[in-house]
Amino acid sequence: MLKKKIFSVVLSAGMMFAGVIPVLAGGALEQIDITGNVPSPIAGHVIGKLVGIKWDARCIPVQYSMNTSLGANIPNPLTPFTPVLTLAAAQAGLQTSFDQWNNLPTSFINMQITGTTNKVTLAGFDMINELTFRTAASFAAIASSPSVSFILDVTLVNGDLLDNDADSDVSSAITVCTDVDNDGDMELPAGFYEAGTIIDNDVQFNTKTTNGLRFTIGDAALDTTTRSVDLNCVATHEFGHSHGLSHTIDNQASDTDGGGTTMFPFIDTGDPADELAQRSLGSDDIAYSSYFYPEGSAASGPAALQPGDVAFSSAYGLITGELKHGVLNQPIAGGSLFAKKWGTNTFVASGFSGTTQVSVSPTGGLFLISPAFNILDGKYVIPVPKGGYAVGAAAVDGQPAAAGNISLTCQIGSAFGQLNFNEEFYNANLELGKEARIGQRKNVPVQAGKVQSGINITTADTINVNNFGARNFIGFTAQAAGSYYAVRVPTSQIQAILTQIDAVNPGKDMLVQAMQFNTSVVDSSVVPVFAEATLTTGTLSGNTATLDLINPLARVNGFIGRDNDFAPFYFEAPQDLGKTIRDGIANGTIQELFMVLRLPTTTPFPGVSNIPPLIGLDGSGSATGLPNDVPIFGFSYLSTNGVTFNKVVNFNFMFSLILSGPVNIPGE
Repeated sequence: MLKKKIFSVVLSAGMMFAGVIPVLAGGALEQIDITGNVPSPIAGHVIGKLVGIKWDARCIPVQYSMNTSLGANIPNPLTPFTPVLTLAAAQAGLQTSFDQWNNLPTSFINMQITGTTNKVTLAGFDMINELTFRTAASFAAIASSPSVSFILDVTLVNGDLLDNDADSDVSSAITVCTDVDNDGDMELPAGFYEAGTIIDNDVQFNTKTTNGLRFTIGDAALDTTTRSVDLNCVATHEFGHSHGLSHTIDNQASDTDGGGTTMFPFIDTGDPADELAQRSLGSDDIAYSSYFYPEGSAASGPAALQPGDVAFSSAYGLITGELKHGVLNQPIAGGSLFAKKWGTNTFVASGFSGTTQVSVSPTGGLFLISPAFNILDGKYVIPVPKGGYAVGAAAVDGQPAAAGNISLTCQIGSAFGQLNFNEEFYNANLELGKEARIGQRKNVPVQAGKVQSGINITTADTINVNNFGARNFIGFTAQAAGSYYAVRVPTSQIQAILTQIDAVNPGKDMLVQAMQFNTSVVDSSVVPVFAEATLTTGTLSGNTATLDLINPLARVNGFIGRDNDFAPFYFEAPQDLGKTIRDGIANGTIQELFMVLRLPTTTPFPGVSNIPPLIGLDGSGSATGLPNDVPIFGFSYLSTNGVTFNKVVNFNFMFSLILSGPVNIPGE
């Protein structure tokens, strides 16, 4: 019988709530693999490689038991004696969410509710895949989906004990996972299993009166009460974790669709449209379930083609490459690589970079040593349907989600200071630390069944003029339509950067690459669309400013913001713009630079809340009485008419100007 520890629990990030609710698909949930007990540089430790978790084909379909111990109705914490959902309806609804994944023609995952359990204890490692509305007193999320998986390659033999009881968990009399002795838990077939193989998964939903939610089913039950949530919305997300998918940071499908992937870690429980959208899978969710469980990848068993199935290789191709930090000169762990349809801004799929490892102590503690040890490479893969794509890279920097929401690999990159780069696109032979245009992109064609390799991205060496600190608020919820937000970039700051450039490259122009605006929305289903974004000049007079909105340096109408993130406005000719600004400062025609964002001019604003798109605000505010992390610089201005801009004295607007030094542009 097995006596050494060969498995551990992988916890999915729970869904939490506070207006917008946190609930790992652009990648896999991770487990360490200590196969071989390879010594690490730390004495007494071994190397643990980070691997994805998944079910072995011998355990598909994955069989779940519904916990019936709470009675015929699901608890309703908002009105305890008025149930709104029966256990039978909840079970049917949960199977509907399983079927969102089961019915994918290119994925062979199959999860079924096949029995019940009347356990009155909390879910835990017992070889029962349990669905339960019981949670611990300390449980604070909407739901979670913890899995137990092997931490090394192992060969199981008849009679092996895996959980904490005396009942055998392995049988040589079966070839697929079966409840051999009819006692409610599953036995594994004897044989070989890889590290990362899931052997137990439980999904728990929080209905406690202290912090739980009222779960509902059906369109008619959707509402704006933040402690009331659609069960199918939550369950579909959690069942993605149940078969090994991680969170993504992708929360905005296109310029017209504010919905994100099902596996984005937050749900807006106050926005019925967001709940409704997340019941169904997005293109990224479908791509990764299919990539991890590809139909047509075996001649027999669950992966063999059945009527209605579509071979993964006939529908999808792969984009592969490596992400490298252009300043640190290191492969990046945990960068988000994304693919958008060429010629549009429609998101299709994303993945995370990096092959990583940790040092594992005898007690199971995980340790970082150095980038060279912990990050083996910056490789990534994105499965996409055949077509043309713009491929880009974004940092997992806390907005719209943090490294801790995604994976240990992302946390490794964050710990080593790698996730601090500006978003940019792959542009083929121009991928350098110093780039002429970080917004330039090249069409990446993908064919079904083929790998488009070598799509390598080196993050640009840029200078961000950020006159703000950490974000404290978003606002302004009651601002009038057509209002302008502006941030002054003092010419003294630009001149200081020019002096630095001249010291290294005399006579060379700086490149003004982009502006980016920290934006958000109240309703997550809404795209934050602004009337325009402008870079222009202006003058000061005391606490007011006058801006030249007639003759801007650059402008885009219908500017598309981001939900809880920085939205870039890439300039078409960074070198020419840099020369114009340098010359204007030198001859006095440019006294002040301003970055401007204008609200839509018409109402009502979209969304159930009818609130305008918002901007990020740095400033603790007079209401808190707390010190701010940086001074209020007095560079932010507000105008309702575009004529007089009044200084804002309690906040720094989070607008950033992105510059870079000169490069040797091909063709010059």
